Order: sequence, then C-alpha cells, then structure tokens
Amino acid sequence: MGLIISVYLLFSFASCEKEGLNGTLVNTSITSKNDSVTYWFNQSKSNKLTLDERKGALNKAYNAVNSKLADSIRLNYFSKIAYEAERLNSYEFFKKANFKNLALAKKVNNKLESGLAHWNYGAYYSKKEKIDSAYYHFHKAYEDFKSVNNEKYTARMLYNLGYIQGKIKDYTGSEISLYEAIAIYKKLKLYEDLYECYNYLGLIYMELEEFDMAIYYQNEALNYLEKVENKKLFKEFSLNNLGLILSKQRKYKESLEYFSKALNDNNLKNKNMELYAMLMDNIAYTKFLQRDTLNIEVELNRAHDIRDSLQKFSGVVVSKRHLSEYKAFQKDTISALNYLSEAYNLAGQVDNNRDKLATLLLLSKIDQKNSNKYLKEYVHLNDSLQIADRKTRNKFTRIRFETDEYIEETEKLSEQNLLITLGAFFTILILSLAYFLRVQSNKNKELRFEKEQQKTNQEIFSLMLKQQSKMEEGRLNERHRISEDLHDGVLGKIFGTRLGLGFLNITGDEATIKKHQLYIDELQNIEKEIRTISHELKSEILSSKENFLRIIKDLIEKRSNLGQFEYEFNYDQEINWNYINDEIKIHIYRIIQEALQNIIKYAKATNVEIRIDKENDNLNLFIKDNGCGFNVQDKRKGIGLKNMKSRAEKIEGIFKVSSVIGSGTTIYITCPINENYE
Repeated sequence: MGLIISVYLLFSFASCEKEGLNGTLVNTSITSKNDSVTYWFNQSKSNKLTLDERKGALNKAYNAVNSKLADSIRLNYFSKIAYEAERLNSYEFFKKANFKNLALAKKVNNKLESGLAHWNYGAYYSKKEKIDSAYYHFHKAYEDFKSVNNEKYTARMLYNLGYIQGKIKDYTGSEISLYEAIAIYKKLKLYEDLYECYNYLGLIYMELEEFDMAIYYQNEALNYLEKVENKKLFKEFSLNNLGLILSKQRKYKESLEYFSKALNDNNLKNKNMELYAMLMDNIAYTKFLQRDTLNIEVELNRAHDIRDSLQKFSGVVVSKRHLSEYKAFQKDTISALNYLSEAYNLAGQVDNNRDKLATLLLLSKIDQKNSNKYLKEYVHLNDSLQIADRKTRNKFTRIRFETDEYIEETEKLSEQNLLITLGAFFTILILSLAYFLRVQSNKNKELRFEKEQQKTNQEIFSLMLKQQSKMEEGRLNERHRISEDLHDGVLGKIFGTRLGLGFLNITGDEATIKKHQLYIDELQNIEKEIRTISHELKSEILSSKENFLRIIKDLIEKRSNLGQFEYEFNYDQEINWNYINDEIKIHIYRIIQEALQNIIKYAKATNVEIRIDKENDNLNLFIKDNGCGFNVQDKRKGIGLKNMKSRAEKIEGIFKVSSVIGSGTTIYITCPINENYE
C-alpha cells in the first residue's frame, strides 16, 4: 500500500537515576570527598558551555572517577557518565564509559548495574541498526534484571526484544516476548507500557494481514491509554495506525476519518512536525487511492517538503513514491520516473532496503521498457533480505550464549557448525528411533500377553459356567428319577399294600380291629408324604433355566454376608438364559462382582438393590446402593469403574454411573441380545 505506520518508541538509554528493586529510586549522591568529580560532572551538564567544553568536562570527570574512588561509587559514576556521553552524542566516549561500568558491575557482581550497562549497549546498537548486537545486549539485560526480580526493567527488555523480532519478521517470537511483557505490566499496572505493547501487537497483526486482530489490539492500546495521565501523542499515533489498517482493507472513507481525527490537535504541527507530515501524506495518498485527485499533488508536495526540511529521509522516499504514482496516473511518465529514480537513490544512501524494494516494484510497473531489469533486481534484493533475516533469526536463538566478538566470528564458523549440528541431529534421531522401536516392541509383547491371558480367563470362566450348568442338570435329572421312583414305584406298592390290608376281613376283639385300622391310616399318611416329596422334587423352581440366576444369587449372598448389607435381587422371569451368549453372561457376572466389591470396600452401604430385566432386544442391569457416594466428575476414577465400562463396551453395551456424595450410587448397563448374540 505504501502508507506510513507509526510507533511511538525510543530505545532509551538507562537513566542515571535508577530504580531500585522495590520501585524506589536509588540514591546516587556523592559525598564531599568527591567534590572534584561532582564539579566536572555538573560542568558537563551545563548549557552555558559549548558542546566541546562539556565533552572535555565529562572526560575530566571520567579520569577523576577512574583514578580515585571506591568501586561502589565508581560504578554509579561510570553509569552516569555513559548516559551523559550519549546525550552529548559522544558515542566513542559512551562506549568507553559503559565498558568500564559493565566490567566493574561484573567484578562486584552487581546484576542491576550490569543490566543497565547492557541496556545502554542495546540502545546504542539499535541506533546504529546493528540489531543482532542490540538483541544480544537486551537479552543479557533481561537476564540480569530477572535475576534480581526487577519486574519493570525485565518487562521493558522483553518489549525491546519483541520490537527487534518484529523488525526481522519473526512475528511469532515478537508476539511471545510482548505477551510476557504484558503479563508483567498488568501486574504492575503500568498503563503507558501496556499501551506500547498492544500498539505494537496491532502493527504485527497488520503485517500478517490479520486486520480484525490488528484493529482489536489498537483499540486495546487506546483503552489503556485512557488510564495514562501524560498521553503525549500516543493517541495520534494509534489513530494513524488504525487509519492505515482500514486503508489496507480498502475502507478508504473510514480510514480518512481516523487520519482526520489524528489531525484534530491544532498544535500538532508544533509538537511533532514529523507526525504531522506523515498524516498529511497518508490522507493525500488515501484520497488518491479513492481517485479523489483534487489538490492531491499540492498536499503530497507539502508533506514531502516538510520531511525534506527535517531530513527524515525514509519519509522523503515514501513521499517521492506517492508523487510518482500520482504522476503515472496523470500519464506524466517522465516525472513519475524522475521521482522514482530519486527515491531509489535516496533509499540506497540511507541503506533502507525495504523502501528500495517498494521503489523497484513501482519502477517495474511504470517503466515498461526496463520492467524485466527492475523485476530481476527486486527478486534478487528480496531474496537477499529474506536470507539475511533468516540468518538473524537463527542468531537470536543462540545469542544468549554469544559475545559481540563471537557474533562476528560466527560467519566464519557457520559451515563447520552446520555440519556438526546436522551430524548430531541425525545421530540423536537414529538413537531415539531405535529406542522408540525397542520400547514399542516390548509394549506390543505385553499387550499380546494380556490379550491372551484375558481370552484364557474368559474361556476358563465359560467352562466353569458350563460345568456348573451340567452339574445342576445332573442334580435335576437325579431328582426327577427319584421323584418318579417314589411316585411310580414305592408309592404304588404302598398303595397296593394299603388296599390289600383294607380288604382283609379281620376278626377279633375290638382292640385288634382298631390297631388294624390304625396301620391302614398310617400307610395312607405315608403315601401323602411321599407324594409331597415327589412333587417338591419336580418343582418348576428347580428347572434348568435358573442355573445362571442361581450363580448370581450365590454371589450376592456371599458378598452380602461379607459386607454385612441387606439386598434385594429382582429379575425378569421371561429371560431364557440358555439362549443368552456366554460372553454376555460372563461380563454381567463380572460387572456385578466388581460393583459388589466396590460397595464393600468404599460405599459402606447397608442396602443394595440389583435388578435384571429385558426391554425389547436389550438386557438391562441396575445396581443401586445407599452408600457414601463419590464425585463422578473426578478424573481420577478407580480401576474398578474403568473395568466395568470396558466390559460393557465389549458386549456393545452402554455403561452409565450416577452418584451423589452422601446419597449412594447407581450403575446402569444395557446391552443388545439380538441375533448377534443369540
């Protein structure tokens, strides 16, 4: 698009008035015996002296500190001298003083001072566009501040790291650093810093063309800005960025509204001429994109002239590109190419490769004759920048272990390191794969063994059921035989004997006749008793279809005696267990067994209800107790419940459990007994 984003950010140097661990200011006042140092340092800050005189006074202060004072006081002064040297644009002197400060901080193991020295280096290298060195020192400062629990400075270094990562398009890394900073700033309620973080997140998402997220974060930044007392020009910068996001979405009307809001401050021109020129250019260019060309050239030229007078060369390059697009639209190709040529040369002078790319792309569109040449140069430069960015991102992953000198040597050793890294990687990969295959093989053996064991157990239990069924059938057959023998044999004979005796004509005295009649009556009573026994032996209750239920009853009876609870067992009389698959009966038996075991061990119930019934083609099992219950939402469920659920699933069933603490537990299982099992 070509509009200009704005970030109100300065990689500031660490102030000579430093914040302590609890947020208070560290007292760096000097005692009377340091008067010479104090004098020369105050002279270096005097606006009455020339710049050279101030630099000379600062140098004398440095020499006095370096020769006389104790380490603790020297440490404070080297930090102050480095800060003042940067303010006087004496960068070589700054490096010398800051180096002394860092070395002394390490000597006395003062992590706060060490962090401040690294912070100064990071800000210095950021100004020099040496972002790998800047990143290294910001990261070192981050580690030092974190080690002494200075959360505010730790968060500031995270923000600086995130900003640099965003510049080389490591958007994921930048986002992570910014979110870490936000977490700290929210805790400390530092609203201005939160504004900066969210503002930059909005710019990252704009670069990713996730415009909804970009707008969301810009609005979050403005929300936090409401809580800031000194708002500076933050709002104007955010409004400009919101206008840019909307313009990229081709919502030009809304975009112009935001740009215009940013210009509402009548004093903006005096406060920040660069921002004023940026907004003017963005408004004019957005109108041009709308094809509203009225006074466009005048406004674009005005923004260009302001930038040129401020020597903001990156802004001048953008203004020239916008003017070239306008001239091309007006069919003035010669003027358009002149502007682009000037923009390209200026971008080269200030080493602004991003603007060179944008200019080359425009040249390829406008200068049709040399289009291929410009496109080739564009592709070559773009590839070079991508490679450079990738190398820088790789450096960032190793930078915590490197010094500035090692960064310079890395280029020479990169090929050797790459071969070593690849060799180590493949060696570890092969060893890991071999270990994984061995572990997996052992697991597979264990699973096969468990499966075979489970199958064997099921076969044994099935045989047990069948054996018990056959024994029960044998007992029933024997009862039938005894019943028939009693009824048809013994009873018949007694009946015949009684009749024979009844027809005998017994004569004698009255006592003998009464005794005879008494024996006949006794035989009749014996007949009745034998008939009753015969009928009981043939009772329907003892028919073979009750075998499985008898096993269940025996199980419940034994468990009730063991757990000392009352029970009620109800079942559907219509279920023919002879036609129910053995696998279903095995799992139903095991589920009841496991449930009763849990009731005894955990529930402490006094009453248990068990019910088995049939509904359509489904077999239903209910087990309910009045025990202590448990929390069914607890993820740490016992192996018993898992086993019951597993058994229900193996017979294509559904397992449900409901429980209320203090009110008992209900288990419900239903499974099909259709043609798959019959």
